[in-house]
Amino acid sequence: MAGTLKNIRIVDCSATILSVEHFPRVHISWKLEPTSQNLTHLKFFVDRGESPAELQQISMAITANTRYEYVDETAMLKDFEKMYYYRIRAVEFIDGSPAQTFMSETFTWEGKPDLVGLYVIDEHLFAHRYVYGVPVMVFQKRHDGMYCPECWDEVLKRVTKSNCAACMGTGKWHGYYPPIEAWAGLEPDPKTVDIADWGKRQPGQTDMQFTNYPLLRTDDLVVELKPNIIWKIVTVRMAEKNRTVMLQVTRLSAVNRTDAEYKIEIPEDRRLAMVAQLEEREKEREF
Repeated sequence: MAGTLKNIRIVDCSATILSVEHFPRVHISWKLEPTSQNLTHLKFFVDRGESPAELQQISMAITANTRYEYVDETAMLKDFEKMYYYRIRAVEFIDGSPAQTFMSETFTWEGKPDLVGLYVIDEHLFAHRYVYGVPVMVFQKRHDGMYCPECWDEVLKRVTKSNCAACMGTGKWHGYYPPIEAWAGLEPDPKTVDIADWGKRQPGQTDMQFTNYPLLRTDDLVVELKPNIIWKIVTVRMAEKNRTVMLQVTRLSAVNRTDAEYKIEIPEDRRLAMVAQLEEREKEREF
């Protein structure tokens, strides 16, 4: 059944932390661009997730033509690194069934960059995509959700198998959120070898320059697609303007090829497409 509404746009979305401990609250607000259409059958829903790749509904239906706001009282905010992504969905219902959906962009309480910040972001995006960057996929680690039924010990409150294929050693079911495609500037991979009693060990570490999306956390994974190297984020430093992130510089540590992280599923069609884009760029003459 086709909907009747056209060009519904959700704008000025914002998230503000009101309180953290005892009663955590995040105030969500948004606006609707002026329209003369009848919004009687339009209802709004708030989605939330640790990763923009996987958001779940957290609110009941909010009627149109009311105050466009919602207070999220289920967020876990004690962790300073914790970041939630929000999204507003406007759903048109006809005879009780959803006919069509309009969605806002995802947003966080970090706010949006101003014009100067956008310029810096765009310049680095261009450099990563068309000059010196490489294609990557970012897998954000799950911190919310159910514990792994295969290896989580409810008594000891820890994983019992570091190489568990069900959670990849994270303790959370499925381990990581679906991948986010991106381009990043990676430093040359240092070739170092440690000689230990049990043989050689290659501790490979490098730095990565990244833009502002998605916001990275320690223990997230970065898959360098062409050589199929999986890196784990060790530290994250950010360049901000007006407390809004413009750039992220991370320290990466190579994951051992025998570790469970190499069991993660990478969409092969997307990997091949992004590698093809890189190879086409490499063929272009710059002068």
